[in-house]
Amino acid sequence: MGSRVATAWVSVLVAAACGGSGPSAGETEQGTSEGTASAGPGASDATDGASGGATSATSEVADDTGGSTGPTEPYCGDGNLDPGEECDDGNDDDFDGCRSDCSAVEILEPPALEWTYVEVPGTRCMDGSTAGFGVSYNPDSSNLMIYLEGGGACFSDACDFTAFNIPFIPPGDGIFSRNNDANPARDWTMIYVPYCTGDIHAGDAEAELGGALRQFRGYSNVTRYLEQLVPSFPAERVLLTGISAGGFGAAINATQVADAYGDEVELTVIDDSGPPLSNAVIAPCLQTIFRETWNLDGTVLSACPACDPEDFATDLLDHVLQEYPQVRFGLFSNTADQVISTYMGAGWGNGMHDNCGGIPTAVPPMTYSDDLMSIRAQHMDQASTFYQLGLGHTALRLGFNITFVDGTSLPQWVADVLDGQITHVGP
Repeated sequence: MGSRVATAWVSVLVAAACGGSGPSAGETEQGTSEGTASAGPGASDATDGASGGATSATSEVADDTGGSTGPTEPYCGDGNLDPGEECDDGNDDDFDGCRSDCSAVEILEPPALEWTYVEVPGTRCMDGSTAGFGVSYNPDSSNLMIYLEGGGACFSDACDFTAFNIPFIPPGDGIFSRNNDANPARDWTMIYVPYCTGDIHAGDAEAELGGALRQFRGYSNVTRYLEQLVPSFPAERVLLTGISAGGFGAAINATQVADAYGDEVELTVIDDSGPPLSNAVIAPCLQTIFRETWNLDGTVLSACPACDPEDFATDLLDHVLQEYPQVRFGLFSNTADQVISTYMGAGWGNGMHDNCGGIPTAVPPMTYSDDLMSIRAQHMDQASTFYQLGLGHTALRLGFNITFVDGTSLPQWVADVLDGQITHVGP
């Protein structure tokens, strides 16, 4: 639904030119109507339309001959608040508090510096329950951090259903610490997205696995979150981050977060231990399973039509850095991350690359390390990296303050990435 210009004044001018007496100014003037969504921190009324939230008014539309085709019926997108509409701002922006279907978004007004959990209508966890996010709002900050939690992936009958039903627990460690002067995000408004979808925050599908119907809605959930977050917490700077499955999720959702906030907002993506590995590590057969189980063709690959479906992670990073040059990107990883190597081993059956039918075998450490180095080499001047030798996994939560490589701490590297410095730490 695009922006539409009311044509009532056109019929007035046509009638006047033909000597007729058109409607008076009082008859054509549009009145205002107060909408249903309350204004949140720094947000304007979501029901204000192109003409100030005008009430429904039937108008005449001039045809090509200078005559009139008669009155038009009210419709969603005409900038008028018509019966049955919660809002109508006359545009197709779903992230300004009024969706393009004329439904209003609830503008959040949480208490300051307290963790509040928000269930978001229209979202689903893997078991079909409603998903949501936690928010710790700082009214004195124009910066916002969106953190996607990690915790494995579900793509086979061996999926552990209970692993994705962890209740919300307010975080306070690592990058969430407000008492750590070294933490560059300590004063920001913080959004914590629990992990309940099992699809690395990438899916929009359902599938029968392990004898149960699973809902993989991680990507579409993020869309719903953004519809509420963008108008509720106007921001100048946004940090999109996460660990493990959430690290993959941060990279995968970079395009829709960038689109939702627009070019005027400074977006930084920091991917902790969810590296955009090539098909030399994430075997093509495994990428096909991910695509088909989670419907990646309808989510991340829809946002990147040029991406190779069998090498989408690497291609997506290329796409983000080329098409969204204003986005700042940083990648943290251990050089032989045992957790990710084991998960990607599903494509290394019996130790053979691109064999999803054998017994899963961890990706060889040198293959994993070489791919990380290739990511750095290909994007040396566009993306920052922090590589640590070893088999470890994630650092933005546990280990945030004690992770040092070559004299550079992880908090300092994060601060540098946020400031736009391209920095490479480690081997």
